[in-house]
Amino acid sequence: MEKLGIIGGMGPAATARLLSRIVELTAADRDQDHLDVTVLNRPSVPDRTAFLLGRPDAPSFVPALVDMARDLEALGCTVLAMPCNTAHARVEEVRERLARARIVDMPRETAAFLHDLGCTNVGVLATDGTLAARVYQDALAEEGLAVVVPPDESQREVMGIIYDGVKAGRPVPQEDVLGMLDAVAAAGCDGVVLGCTELSVLSTPARHRGAPVVDALDVLAWRCVQECGAPACDLRASYV
Repeated sequence: MEKLGIIGGMGPAATARLLSRIVELTAADRDQDHLDVTVLNRPSVPDRTAFLLGRPDAPSFVPALVDMARDLEALGCTVLAMPCNTAHARVEEVRERLARARIVDMPRETAAFLHDLGCTNVGVLATDGTLAARVYQDALAEEGLAVVVPPDESQREVMGIIYDGVKAGRPVPQEDVLGMLDAVAAAGCDGVVLGCTELSVLSTPARHRGAPVVDALDVLAWRCVQECGAPACDLRASYV
């Protein structure tokens, strides 16, 4: 099996969740069936959304990601995972600085997963930066899928859940979670993607109003297990 490296800290809870899901999605009978994983948890990475939106004095997050990726490569990791959807807006800039390691592309893998589930019209719950950079709009379009984003007021509520709730370490009421899902489900979506890894730490149903609610972090974990050559559980069974 190949060695996995995690470019983490964006945020710390999402990084911990990814490692947990990698373990859970490995069809292991013993310790030795699991992956060797090296995690660099560096929450000092500058805010991704602030930079992508061009806010004054917001530094680029790319150098920090490149440093982590190259450190992991130096430690022998040949497969890398980045549990931050917004950071994937600049994933090519990280990828081109690597000598041999490859990065599992979370948005593209998630779009392919939604396509395989038979979805055609997908609601995207993500940060303002992810939406502005068209991270999921482009990934889903490559799979021939239509995209629905929340209306402005609902998007502000999504950002509040992400920044004022999860990143701030505050509990998020379940009615807020369901309201967030309602905002895109009401537009007739037949699939929803949790396109921010902060949303991955919330308690969300596998289906809402009949549509699968796909956590991009779960897809990333599942594909990392497969990419590194370990036996993987069937993630698709969670949405049947």
